[in-house]
Amino acid sequence: MNHKPIPKDAIVPDTPEKESFVRGLVDRGEASRADKEGKLPSGVTHEVVGHAPSGLPIVIERRKKLF
Repeated sequence: MNHKPIPKDAIVPDTPEKESFVRGLVDRGEASRADKEGKLPSGVTHEVVGHAPSGLPIVIERRKKLF
């Protein structure tokens, strides 16, 4: 299996606070993998770059959400 290194600015859900944050991103549809061209779907703010042992995604922020 080919594993890329996790970027140092990635949010790894390894504490209860980070787990809650990542679960919220997933529940709101704000985390997704990029497509083949590196683009994220509309409304997605965080790119999934891997998965933690808990099964939750490891994410990096790619764009800000404007309210």
